[in-house]
Amino acid sequence: MASVLIVDDEKDTAEAIQMGFDMAGVTCWVAKDSIQALKILQENQPDVALVDVKLDGSPLDGFGILQEAKKLTLKTKIFIVTGYHDEEKEAKAKTLGADGYLTKPLPMASPTSAVQKQTSFVFNGLREF
Repeated sequence: MASVLIVDDEKDTAEAIQMGFDMAGVTCWVAKDSIQALKILQENQPDVALVDVKLDGSPLDGFGILQEAKKLTLKTKIFIVTGYHDEEKEAKAKTLGADGYLTKPLPMASPTSAVQKQTSFVFNGLREF
């Protein structure tokens, strides 16, 4: 079964994304900060992590989580998520080794394409590297 980690400090956003995965039968964890995110990544090694760039009150932002996760040499595919498209952030995500870049809101579609390799789920607007 596919698994996903959602890292977002906005509870409503994280719950909305989680609901879509739950309905599709995807195992899902939610972390509100970098400490929780890195712990879940190490302990559960989900197939995919959707990591928001901005994490208020967190020791690390999404890019910091990406860098730490890459040090762990996990098989988790990490997608950077942001509230608006920013070419500099997208370039930074790619440079740091992200597997893709998503812009909120994440419109969920039917089970069959983009992040499909890992989760059998589609995100319209997915920008895979």
